[in-house]
Amino acid sequence: MRSRLRLFLPLILTLGLGALLLLGLGNNPYSQDEATLGRTLPAWQSDNLLDGSPIQTASLKGEPFVLNVWASWCPNCRAEHPLLGELARAVPLYGLNYRDKGDAARAWLMEAGNPYRAVLADPDGKLALELGVYGTPETY
Repeated sequence: MRSRLRLFLPLILTLGLGALLLLGLGNNPYSQDEATLGRTLPAWQSDNLLDGSPIQTASLKGEPFVLNVWASWCPNCRAEHPLLGELARAVPLYGLNYRDKGDAARAWLMEAGNPYRAVLADPDGKLALELGVYGTPETY
C-alpha cells in the first residue's frame, strides 16, 4: 500500500499545483487599479521640483489632470517618457518624483524634456504610499 502511495504522490502533487496555478490565472491583474477608483488625492504640500515654489494638492482641484509617478533612476520611467510628452499635449500632466534626488530628477528632465506642468517632490515616498503606489512608473 505504501509503495502505491509513493508511486502516485508526484502525480497528486503535480495535479494540486496545476489546480492552484489555474485558479491564479482567473485573477484580474488590474484589481489594484479598481481599489483606487473613486479615491481622492490625499492632501499634500511639497516643493515644486522645477522652481522650488510650494505646491499643494488642494490647488490641483477643479480640473481633471493626470498624475504620473516617476523617478530618474527608473528604467521603465525613462522608456515611457516620450509618450508622456504626447499625453501632455492632450491633458494637464503633473509629476510626482518618487524617492529620487532633486538634482538627478532635474538633470533628467533637462536631458529628456519636461512634459509636466509641475513636479511634486516626494523624496521619502510618503505621498506615493498614500496613493497606493507599488512601484514606478504609475499613472493616475
